[in-house]
Amino acid sequence: MSHRPVLYCTHRPGPPLDRFVDQLWYWEGVPPAHDKDRLLPGGSCGLIVNLIEDENRLYSGPDDGVVNRLPGAVLSAAYSRYFVIDTREQRANVGVRFHPGGTWPFFDPAGDELRDQHVALRDLWGSAGDTLRERLLAAPTPRAKLALLEAELLERAIRPLHRRAEVDFALARLSAAPNDHSIAMLSEHVGLSARRFTRLFTLEVGLTPKVYARIQRFQHALDCMLQSNGSDWTDVAQTCGYFDQSHFIRECRSLSGFTPTELAARRIGDSDHIALS
Repeated sequence: MSHRPVLYCTHRPGPPLDRFVDQLWYWEGVPPAHDKDRLLPGGSCGLIVNLIEDENRLYSGPDDGVVNRLPGAVLSAAYSRYFVIDTREQRANVGVRFHPGGTWPFFDPAGDELRDQHVALRDLWGSAGDTLRERLLAAPTPRAKLALLEAELLERAIRPLHRRAEVDFALARLSAAPNDHSIAMLSEHVGLSARRFTRLFTLEVGLTPKVYARIQRFQHALDCMLQSNGSDWTDVAQTCGYFDQSHFIRECRSLSGFTPTELAARRIGDSDHIALS
């Protein structure tokens, strides 16, 4: 079971960053007793800086036994399925949670080039990314660290800080009702060909509209699962637009690696963290 954090604070930036950044956050606490978490896909990206160790560890392969070691400051790009992290790193971290498509102004590679990856910040921002962790460690308080991180985003912007209306429209529709909008409908609404619309969306968000909608449907199902009895998933499947219960179970396995029953038992509260032994 997860422990209550010693300190958790957030900051929502003002314009123009609020168009791209959901929040900046600082976490300081006791790691949970289990060694690893699966993080479920949500359709957005995050910047994470480990303030205790100059390392971030990801796991893959059979039984999640293959470790991939990255520097302490990384960008977690949009994922199309779960990835596995080391819970021992959850002691003191600072980071940015971007809105879907929110990384577009700040990093040179397009979203689809970063998909399903964690990338060292030094590989994206050069010397500024290489020294960011040290500068954050030198900031005296959590709030000062968040202010430094906010200023860094403004400094590093390489594209105009405005959102593309076509992509924003599609994100809003797919996030609210992922089953109600086809690519043809969305592209017609924004006045683009389906091919052009899909390309623009994928460049900024890192996922195709179809994959993004699939992940949002799964996120809606996760919300419904909290209200379910946990034994019969038919109602969840019907409410969230799956063909039937079998379809929902297959999607759950594909995106989380677990059946719905296993997922409900291991999920940490209403978060996207799934406890592994």
